[in-house]
Amino acid sequence: MQAITIGTAAGIDEIRQRLDDEFRILRAEGVSVRIGQSHRGAFAFLDCAVDADGSARSAQIGSLLRESVATALSDVIVEKWEDHLIRKIIRGSYSYFSRDEQDLIAAYTGRTLRSGAEDARGGNAEGRKTRILRRLRDYLDTADELVLEGFVNFRLRDYIEELEDAVDRAVDEYLMEREHREFIRLLRHFVDIQEPRIDHVHVLLGPGGSFRLVDDDGGAIRSEALEEFVVEMVEDEVSHEDLLISALITLAPRRLTVHRSGRPSGRDEAFETILGVFGERTAECEGCTLCSPTHAGACEPSQATWQH
Repeated sequence: MQAITIGTAAGIDEIRQRLDDEFRILRAEGVSVRIGQSHRGAFAFLDCAVDADGSARSAQIGSLLRESVATALSDVIVEKWEDHLIRKIIRGSYSYFSRDEQDLIAAYTGRTLRSGAEDARGGNAEGRKTRILRRLRDYLDTADELVLEGFVNFRLRDYIEELEDAVDRAVDEYLMEREHREFIRLLRHFVDIQEPRIDHVHVLLGPGGSFRLVDDDGGAIRSEALEEFVVEMVEDEVSHEDLLISALITLAPRRLTVHRSGRPSGRDEAFETILGVFGERTAECEGCTLCSPTHAGACEPSQATWQH
């Protein structure tokens, strides 16, 4: 008989369920696999055993047992334990955030890890699982007992560091978004207390951050204060979005309509910022003559298209 013993202080049921899923494949091939459970103090142990008599077939069965256990445990670590590990890191390194903030940071971290972004050190979930599976195989080749918490903390130190890096990036992202929300809230308050200077502005958003501000007839909006402001902003090399929002605040329109036919599909941060600052004053056009390519395209600065 060959056996592997797995110990854990938490999550014994989900580990057993995942092992049962793997062993079902072995059992379908006629291999007799048994799982026994015992307890030692705070730890529960699963004893996974297969019949073996020293023959070549038995050696193959033992190899299949180790592969099945490694596969099951790598799945459990990434799919079941990863969120717990992330939250543990957040509680340890960023305890000064509120519980709700910690929940948001955990969600940001999970999103980054799931996306498998090229700049994410940990890669995607399948990549992490593959590396952990390889480490488990190596360990089980020379040992027949494994305490999962100890294995994760000491044998997967690089994996924990990957999660720590992902948490750090998530905190940076959260702080930037929080700062942005606070800035938008401040701008909205300023807009709310400001007297409107113009009744209606059409905002034509084009590709690459370009935009035009026109009136109801499609003519460029002229304003001495605005043009002086735009020149100053361009010389300061601010972003397109900042320039657009600042120009709209300078005009202080009572109403504004946003035309986005010239923008690619997907999330539009400029449009989201306009909505955040101007709220119910904002309407989105679903298609009109102003949305035609002749209006939405880039124009010369004299035609009130401000780009830099």
